[in-house]
Amino acid sequence: MMIRIIRSKSLAFKLRLLSVILVALVIALTITAVAASAAGEYVVDIYENGTVVRTQTTDDTAEDILESLDIEVGENDRLDLSLFKPGEASTIVIYRACKVTLTTPDGKKTVTFAGTVEDLLDSEGITVGEDELVNYPIHTVLTPGMEVTVEKACLVTVVADGEETTVRVGFVTVSDALEEAKVEVGEDDKVSPSLKKVVKDGTVIKVQRVTTEERTETEKIAYTTVTKKSDSYNQGYKNVTQKGEDGEKKVTYIDKYVDGELVESEVKDEEVIKEAVDEIVTVGTKTVAIPTVGKSNGKMISELAIPADLEFVDGVPKNYKSIVTGKAVSYSAKPGALTASGRKAMPGHVAIDPKQFPYGTEMWIVATDGTVYGYAIAADTGEFVHNGSGVTVDLFMNTYEECVQWGAKQVVIYVLS
Repeated sequence: MMIRIIRSKSLAFKLRLLSVILVALVIALTITAVAASAAGEYVVDIYENGTVVRTQTTDDTAEDILESLDIEVGENDRLDLSLFKPGEASTIVIYRACKVTLTTPDGKKTVTFAGTVEDLLDSEGITVGEDELVNYPIHTVLTPGMEVTVEKACLVTVVADGEETTVRVGFVTVSDALEEAKVEVGEDDKVSPSLKKVVKDGTVIKVQRVTTEERTETEKIAYTTVTKKSDSYNQGYKNVTQKGEDGEKKVTYIDKYVDGELVESEVKDEEVIKEAVDEIVTVGTKTVAIPTVGKSNGKMISELAIPADLEFVDGVPKNYKSIVTGKAVSYSAKPGALTASGRKAMPGHVAIDPKQFPYGTEMWIVATDGTVYGYAIAADTGEFVHNGSGVTVDLFMNTYEECVQWGAKQVVIYVLS
């Protein structure tokens, strides 16, 4: 235990001794600094071509200070002592002479000079007017090989984002003029003239903002009508045997806007949601021999006026689309009755199967025994459509007696439209 106590006292003694030494050192340094200050030392910064040397000196002249630092000033160099004050913190500036090229509207020459761009222009008696520009800030220190240019300025107008900005620039590129106008250009923006074009006085630069947006629309896929020919049906037969259905697709577009106005839409992707179903129309191709028609009695039962352009050759229409043969019966109705198509029930307005003869189909009907029903229009739906009696057309008659007299006859139907 006694040995440990002795070691503890020895360590404490050493720490106290170290503290005393540190305090003494600080005091000594302080005394030295005060002594140096008392001896007349001061700080001087020496600037030379962008570098700075700091020294603490008691010399009274700039020449002595530079000599003490082994800094030489050549015959063509320039020593600027405007910021130097002996005995005070101050600055000495050294401009080194160098060859530079000076280009003005009057010409181009190479000179050896020491100083700033402003000093060079002053030495050459050049005053920069309001309509002229220098390609370097005037306080820039000249360096070897520098090309200083004084040129007429261009007034350039920049139109962007709904605003006009006028800037004064040299004969620079459009890109440089935009930078001067503090107008940023996006990767997709349109600039006219092009960015690499050199501007001239009065140039107008237009910047159009180009943006894109993505949108998705659900659109219809229109079904296709397919015609199938069948020799199971007579010529003139036409029927929709499969109803068409529109499909759906999801279309993604990329819309391009220029200054907020949509100018282009491009399809990016299409996805079919529902396939379209083709509409199938079956038409008959079976050739039908035209029955021999008996001698016409010359009287037309239809009360419709024959179209003026309908021409006949030997009692047969000259121009027709197809011929349909079949059985014809007849029917009558109360005065004022209307057909299924809304037309007035009258001789000439006949009942058919609308799938075979759409409402409005014009036709010329004559029985094989020579009886002429005449010019007719498909206007009503026949009862035979539902009972499968094999009838092709139901002819309207004014009276029940006429219907009885007609009975059922084989007819030839010339389809006109």
